Amino acid sequence: MTTRDAPRSDFDHHSSTFAARAFEISDTLLAECPVSWSEHYGGFWVVADYDHVTEAFRDHESFSSAKGASVPDLSFGSTHLPTTLDPPEHHVFRKYLNPWFTLEAMRKREPQMRELIRELIEGLAAKGTWDFVPDLADIMPGTMILVMLGMSTDRRDEFLGAMERGMSNQGTTDPGVLAQMAEDKRWLQEQLLGEIADRRKNPSDDLMSYLANEPLSDGRQISDSQIIDIVMVLLLAGFHTTSGALAALLVHLEQHPDQRRHLQQNPDMLPTAIEEIVRVYSPATAMARTLTKDMEYGGVQMAKGDRALMVIMAANRDPEHFTDPAEVDLQRSERGSVAFGWGVHRCLGIHLARVLLRLQMELLFEIIPDYHVDLAAVRLSTTLGIGYVHTSVPGHAHAVV
Repeated sequence: MTTRDAPRSDFDHHSSTFAARAFEISDTLLAECPVSWSEHYGGFWVVADYDHVTEAFRDHESFSSAKGASVPDLSFGSTHLPTTLDPPEHHVFRKYLNPWFTLEAMRKREPQMRELIRELIEGLAAKGTWDFVPDLADIMPGTMILVMLGMSTDRRDEFLGAMERGMSNQGTTDPGVLAQMAEDKRWLQEQLLGEIADRRKNPSDDLMSYLANEPLSDGRQISDSQIIDIVMVLLLAGFHTTSGALAALLVHLEQHPDQRRHLQQNPDMLPTAIEEIVRVYSPATAMARTLTKDMEYGGVQMAKGDRALMVIMAANRDPEHFTDPAEVDLQRSERGSVAFGWGVHRCLGIHLARVLLRLQMELLFEIIPDYHVDLAAVRLSTTLGIGYVHTSVPGHAHAVV
């Protein structure tokens, strides 16, 4: 079977239709065409079922990351290291970065994270009304990456604003928006080059100094452009996934008050709740790979150079792997969520994301236990792309009865 006679899905992850019906469309893919062909963005394979998604992520020799994880390409950076590397080169860069993102490293930073989050949530309580997305969810992931890099958080809003425009307009063809994104990219690169130069003259105990001065295990020094690509990945990945997960969790708990009460009374269950939320809502909605050879896969004939999009959201809802997959089950025993990736490219920042999400909910329950989300005013992004994100989750300090 070739692309001419393969099942067609007309799947467009950047469309407003997918944004409005993401779960329904994911379930339809699973039921009707788990591996299909879409003509959008030059054409790509849509892989939806759990077994084929996880196998493709494992088989990096056939499904390469070299052309990036997005369809179409992201606007920032050029190679998005180490996301666009395959083994063995990928192993070199992951080994280099891993010490900064281990569980032990995050536990050491937990008091710092707790302090920053407490300050933000106490600020929400003082205001009385707020929007969880710009006032909390979007702030903490990028803030922690900037802190780890040793960069001033005074420019946090500028950095995160540029990142948000890049993520939310990934599929755009609007000349004005594309021009703004190009200017954002130029500005970000300029800022990062200045930081790199400063750390070479004045090294400190931070991640940017490490990137600027510490060679790889094989003795190679990382170039300025490679450092920029690494930093872009760190900012982009944490920005939309961790933020998206927190927003989804807050909306879900408002819709399910029994689960919210249970978590408030049993905060030790927050890690399980977080795993379930990222499985069901999949803030990293899909990731792309490129075929390195002609091969039969999932009943279709794929060709060398074809792009294949692994729909993580669909895989995480596959009834062949999960019982009642659409349900957030705080007692779920099944493992194997693809939410944080799979195989060699499993999320570098997984421990940072989990700690941030847990601390934000713990402190929210502690400081504003009767917070309320205005469900009628909640807004999901009109273009999800590779991330299930909300643009607005308004809240206030006293529950409405």
